[in-house]
Amino acid sequence: MRKRKTIGVITAECYRDYIDQMLRGIIAQSTLADCNAIVLAARNNFQEPVSPHIRHEADLYRLIESPSFDGFIYDRNAFASGDIQKYLDDLLRCTGKPVMLLDAGEHPYFENTVSHDPDTFSLLIEHMIQVHGHRKIYCLTGTRGTAQAKERLETYFHVMQRHGLYYDESYYTYGDFWRNAPVQYAQRLISGELAMPDAVVCANDIMADALIAALGKAGIRVPQDVAVTGFDGYLDDALSTVSLTSFPHSCYQLGADACRRLYSMITGRSCRRLRILHSGIQIGQSCGCVPVLRQSEKSRREKRLLSVYKEWFYHSEVLFEMMHAESLHDLLFLVASRIYLVCHWNQFRIFLTNDYLSAVQADPHPAGQKDCCEMLWTDRAGKSSGISAHPIDQSEIVSYLVQNPDHPSAYYLSALHMDERQFGIAALSFGKLSCCYQPEYCTLISYLCLALDQLEEKRRLRPQRPDGGKEPENPQLYRQLLLIREEMQQHPEADWNVQKLCERTHVSRSYLQRMYKRYFGKSIFGELIDFRLQKARALLSSTDYPISQIAELCGYETYAHFAKQFKAQEGVTPSEFRKARM
Repeated sequence: MRKRKTIGVITAECYRDYIDQMLRGIIAQSTLADCNAIVLAARNNFQEPVSPHIRHEADLYRLIESPSFDGFIYDRNAFASGDIQKYLDDLLRCTGKPVMLLDAGEHPYFENTVSHDPDTFSLLIEHMIQVHGHRKIYCLTGTRGTAQAKERLETYFHVMQRHGLYYDESYYTYGDFWRNAPVQYAQRLISGELAMPDAVVCANDIMADALIAALGKAGIRVPQDVAVTGFDGYLDDALSTVSLTSFPHSCYQLGADACRRLYSMITGRSCRRLRILHSGIQIGQSCGCVPVLRQSEKSRREKRLLSVYKEWFYHSEVLFEMMHAESLHDLLFLVASRIYLVCHWNQFRIFLTNDYLSAVQADPHPAGQKDCCEMLWTDRAGKSSGISAHPIDQSEIVSYLVQNPDHPSAYYLSALHMDERQFGIAALSFGKLSCCYQPEYCTLISYLCLALDQLEEKRRLRPQRPDGGKEPENPQLYRQLLLIREEMQQHPEADWNVQKLCERTHVSRSYLQRMYKRYFGKSIFGELIDFRLQKARALLSSTDYPISQIAELCGYETYAHFAKQFKAQEGVTPSEFRKARM
């Protein structure tokens, strides 16, 4: 039987609406072409400043080197850091396999699939002229030198000429497809450097949203004082109070087209194309129209279902349950019983490294020369659920996941890690559905990482004889200090005082401090700081409490003291740490 081709998809933040749609298009088209799809996705986009923890999430992309991949779809726009883009560029080039970019502009080494949009961009300009009667229309296009910016600007010229409307060089400006250029452009309008137009057509939604916000701060109302349109539909959550008139790209079609082109590059053959329905202008308030809600009954049902699952997730006690698991087996069993909180899931697997298994198990399963094990495999029906060690190399994970002979497979892979410590990889599949996960799955993976880290710490704190198994110098004191240490970890916010500990253990201050460090390798307050910051990391990652409240819950009298110790250990401020995990 002919070997099924496997496509790797390199992206981040899959839960974003437009990335969700691109992935659905890729998976649906790859399934139609009888190809497997493996999505390697970070939970964040590596926006600066990149914390050490986030930086090590990029280790997941080492799987690009797996020989099982036949080609890659690379969503380069999903990564905010130029360093990460260069890292991925180098990894992909070294494979020597075909790489297809998604709407990323010209690249010296990779092919690119773009959204061809002259006609659709012209519809927005026509709407401003014919429906609203605007004549003085400006254009804020994209980054100079990019094909999309040039194409949309030329479309603007053609429409203005066709209607006999005046324009000169002051009527159009190059932007950046992001939020900085629109703010500067707004200042030119506010200051009077540019005369106020009737309308501004922007080359994408993000610039339109930023322009509206900047004008609003100066008291310029949209659409009463000036109308604004966006383009592309790539904006998830508008910051302004005005809904955008735009023309959403078919991100689904973009993903499907990229997959078809990559398939041709890999095989030299063409494959059948998905049937995709095209949308029209998305009417919002920003042009002066009354918004039109276009939502099918199927879409409404899906939103209701996702809302129900979201409510289940946040009403569950899954973080509390995970953090109190006493063994790896208990934790994995709990995960298997709680994965139902992910909507539409079909299969879920966890691969743990041998280094981690050795750290948390008294008798880790032998794995021979393999560097990790598949420890959990569960499916929606519960027919194939099991917790056991299946030795495997990380480089073999992709081939292991796509070995189903009956139909193509599609998996989302996520890194399990805490800072530079790699615990393993989680793999989620939606079976034959072309689905993508919601933000709650990212939260669940973060919870799992915290629980794996906590389990390793518990293992380290379990009673063990110091000095290589010799009887401790003071066995009674050693047992007391073990109990105190466990209490410190559970309640680091308490008022821990050396004098009170001396009274409790009936020894002098100097002897207490010397023996504690001999037994556990750190001073009492060195460990207390570790335990307080460990709790702070968990609260910053899993709650929306104000940072000042988290400082108090972790035992700090002042926010400044907390922030200083946190940055000294983590390299970033508490707010930067939280932002990186959002």
